[in-house]
Amino acid sequence: MNSDEDKERFNIILVESILEGLDFGEVVLRFLELNFNLDRKKIADNPELFAKNLEKTLGSWMAKIFEENILQILCRKINIDYLEVEGLTFSEAIKKTFEKYSKQLKPSAQLINNR
Repeated sequence: MNSDEDKERFNIILVESILEGLDFGEVVLRFLELNFNLDRKKIADNPELFAKNLEKTLGSWMAKIFEENILQILCRKINIDYLEVEGLTFSEAIKKTFEKYSKQLKPSAQLINNR
């Protein structure tokens, strides 16, 4: 599996986490897509844009609550301890979880290639 495929799969899991982590997640995500030119397929590539526009839409206090919830769900889905990203900005946490997610995939890819 290459890095683009890893990122694509990670982004799918991230969007699922966003939808689960936000009340009316689909509505909020669609609003961000329509009003801020956000592409849900590229959130993992530009988490800053998502975080900035979520804050514009919901206010900083609510955005932080939802970001934390999204990150907890994401970490649970990809078997990463949330404490490893707690305290990071949303953007930094997404980048770190993607790095850890990619590393998790490497051993299984090596096993397949060695067969």
